[in-house]
Amino acid sequence: MQTIRQILLTEYIGAILVAVLIADAFSAVISTAVGEISFYLRVARHAIPPNVLRFSNTYSTLGALTRAALYLAAAYFIWRWLYSSGNPSTSPTVKEAE
Repeated sequence: MQTIRQILLTEYIGAILVAVLIADAFSAVISTAVGEISFYLRVARHAIPPNVLRFSNTYSTLGALTRAALYLAAAYFIWRWLYSSGNPSTSPTVKEAE
């Protein structure tokens, strides 16, 4: 596990992975918001009934928000695993306080 961590740290693959996960989470939230807004504008403007084949609003919104939350959680845990110091007593703020 330490070898994988060292490779991810030295080759910047870990930072790229975290950035991709965060970008995909924001993309999921933004695309869901745009999809919902355009759907409501289309229905309100043309007064047509909602498409029967479309998933429910709750289902599509909940799915996108769940995906975004999982991506952000994964990015947080990978970031914490890669860039944590491991020993809190070596922190500069702890040494200054003593």
